[in-house]
Amino acid sequence: MRSILEKVEKLTDSVSFFAANMAALVLLALVVITCVDVVGRYLFNSPLTGAVELVEICMGAITFFSFPIMFMRHDHIIVDLIPHFRRGHLGWITSLLILAVTFYVAMKLGDRVLDYAVRALEDGDITEYLAIPRYPIVGFITAAIFTAAAISLLRFLILITKPGQSVEDVANAAHLKPVVHKPD
Repeated sequence: MRSILEKVEKLTDSVSFFAANMAALVLLALVVITCVDVVGRYLFNSPLTGAVELVEICMGAITFFSFPIMFMRHDHIIVDLIPHFRRGHLGWITSLLILAVTFYVAMKLGDRVLDYAVRALEDGDITEYLAIPRYPIVGFITAAIFTAAAISLLRFLILITKPGQSVEDVANAAHLKPVVHKPD
C-alpha cells in the first residue's frame, strides 16, 4: 500500500505544481493589468475598462490555485504554542486530527463553491462590466479546492502508515519541501 501511496503522492505533486504555475501566470496577468491600468490612467487619462473586475478574478484565482501546492508541501502557517503536541505519538495523533478536519473543511468549501459554479452555469451569470461568464472561473477554483482536499486525504492516508511521525517528518522524508540553494 505504501508504494501505491507514494506513486499517487508523486502524481499529486505534479498536479499541485501545475496549479502553482497557473497561479504564477495569473499573478503575471495581474501585474500586466495593473501596469496597463496605471499607465493608461495617469499618462493617457484613459483607465483600463473593467480593471477592477479583472483584479478581483485574478486575486481569487491566485488564492485558490495556490491551495494544492500549499497542502502538498505542507506550507501552512503554523503557530507552535505547545510544542509537545507536535512530537512523537501525540504529534502523530494531532497531525491526523488536523488533516481530517482540513479534509472535511476543504470538501465542504468545495461543495459550496461547486453549487455556485453550477448555478452560475444554469443562470448564465456574467460579470457586471465585461460580461465574462463566471462558471469557468468558479469551476477552476472548485477543481483547485477539491484537489487540495484530495491532497489532505492522501496526507492522512500516508500518515496512518507511519505511526509516530508528524506531517512535517513525512514531508521532509519525501523531499517535498523546496530546497533552498545558497549562492556560492
